[in-house]
Amino acid sequence: MLKFKMQFLLLKENLNWMIIAAFFFCAGIGTAAFLLNNENLFLGELTASQFKMLREMAEFIFTGHPLMGILYLFIHNLLVSLQMMLLGVIIGIPPLLGLFANGALLGSVAAALAGEGMPVFSLMLLGILPHGIFELPALFISAAFGLKVGFHLIFPLTGKKRGESLLTIWREYWSVFPLVLKLLILASILEVLVTPHLIQQLR
Repeated sequence: MLKFKMQFLLLKENLNWMIIAAFFFCAGIGTAAFLLNNENLFLGELTASQFKMLREMAEFIFTGHPLMGILYLFIHNLLVSLQMMLLGVIIGIPPLLGLFANGALLGSVAAALAGEGMPVFSLMLLGILPHGIFELPALFISAAFGLKVGFHLIFPLTGKKRGESLLTIWREYWSVFPLVLKLLILASILEVLVTPHLIQQLR
């Protein structure tokens, strides 16, 4: 209970960073959806390669043994989350780009579904929301601390040097890291075991 309270307080203290992370993710969604709806050829070619990658991942995750799919998805999302945090040392640019790119991919999917006359809202509600309510907070938490690292390497925490600021933020992140792990595990289980059945309800 004490550990959970400490995690809650840390997240509350860093809420502004998580809001910034969510903003850039949403900006990616909106930008991709708008450009694709206006037939942006460059973005169309770019997202075509992303769709190919998504199809290959989906084939591996959903056609094999469910446990292997869950493990693969968990490791993939964990690596993305860790990169969001660790690469924040490059003045916070990689987390921003990663958030925008992930949002753009989701926006591209939504635009593609809309272009094919598919029920976008229903598909997003059933295909994204159940696991997204766990996966996205984990992503935003990791990105938030990555952004914080990048900012405070330029503007150190009050009364601390750059190295001390980095160490302080790193300790904060590892305090909430168990929560990130739990969120990613739950998201992976839901996406592999539950999401396909929900999507089938639309057929």
